[in-house]
Amino acid sequence: MIELLLATSSLAGLAVGLVGPLWVIIVTTVLVAVLSAVMTWSQGFSALSGVAVTTGCLIACQISYIAGRFVTRQYGFPEQLFEDEVDGEPGDPRQRGISDDNGKDGKPPSRPPSSEL
Repeated sequence: MIELLLATSSLAGLAVGLVGPLWVIIVTTVLVAVLSAVMTWSQGFSALSGVAVTTGCLIACQISYIAGRFVTRQYGFPEQLFEDEVDGEPGDPRQRGISDDNGKDGKPPSRPPSSEL
């Protein structure tokens, strides 16, 4: 159960760090604190153990938030996911086929082109 709380807190912090504004982390940390306190209390943890788990969840949430903010600032994520950047130069993303090779190596094609009568 402790691993689940830590993982959930980390994912929440990372998600807020990647796409959320600053005020959302405040709401998220309050929710993480309340959720982890309720979960540890309902599972019968002692007061000291509950405080330790709640503190660990809050630390995991904050570290993940900072990591998400770092990725956002460093790499421009998630804006790059929603932009279709065009560089102005045509590309050839398809695989080369037989028709792409005809006439480029200086050899004539294996059969003459058909003439329509």
